[in-house]
Amino acid sequence: MDGSRPLHGFAARMRDARSRMGLTQADFAERMAVTPLTVHRWETGQSRPRALALDRLRALEEAIASRGADARAGGPSGEPPAPSVSVPLDFAGDPAAV
Repeated sequence: MDGSRPLHGFAARMRDARSRMGLTQADFAERMAVTPLTVHRWETGQSRPRALALDRLRALEEAIASRGADARAGGPSGEPPAPSVSVPLDFAGDPAAV
């Protein structure tokens, strides 16, 4: 990741994407597979998203752009499809209970 890019650029990008989707920080965090505190830190410029988060953001931005193109073309509208991202697995549970 390029360490020379200012954090405020990432912060504005995160706020803009979340705003265009009409999501709360908690909802956006769920889509990004992070905690709401992480989204808050990104949006306030306290931390920088990692590469995986940027990949997820790119997928969400593409879904937004696609939805906009569909709406202009008279196609289906509504919630953008969730990006295909891998969700971390938790193997700490009791396998017998599952």
